[in-house]
Amino acid sequence: MNASKASIMITLFACTGQGKKHYTVTSVQKISSLLRKYHKIEIQRRWIFQCLKDLLDAGYITRKQRYKRRNGGLIRQIPSMISFSLRGAKYLVSRRVSGAIQLLKNILRFVTGDDQRWPNVEHVTDPRAVKKKKASQRELTKLLDNITKEV
Repeated sequence: MNASKASIMITLFACTGQGKKHYTVTSVQKISSLLRKYHKIEIQRRWIFQCLKDLLDAGYITRKQRYKRRNGGLIRQIPSMISFSLRGAKYLVSRRVSGAIQLLKNILRFVTGDDQRWPNVEHVTDPRAVKKKKASQRELTKLLDNITKEV
């Protein structure tokens, strides 16, 4: 993953309140201004869209499109809800991003059934892995125990 995609991942994570929320509704313009301000990266709008598409295809993030109905029947698209998948949270933990372990704990708690807010289970787990084998409650608890151990 190149530097712009990694910085977009960290920026999206910061927009979720360091993992306190399950999703973010940050627009591409806001992502661009945050990258410019905190990462000193100047990238174009189209490249941000391409990076988000690559992150979606790789399974690091998920997206739920949102629309708003206006008077007169017009439909306008508003910024999508972006959430991290289990794979994306593992990536952030591997990069030693502050607060990523809490995000990973929240996702695992959600997957095991303790928390039922959006995103759905298929949004936080890798769809290719779900087709192969569905993780059991015991495996997810074991993963959570391994992650929370002191390094």
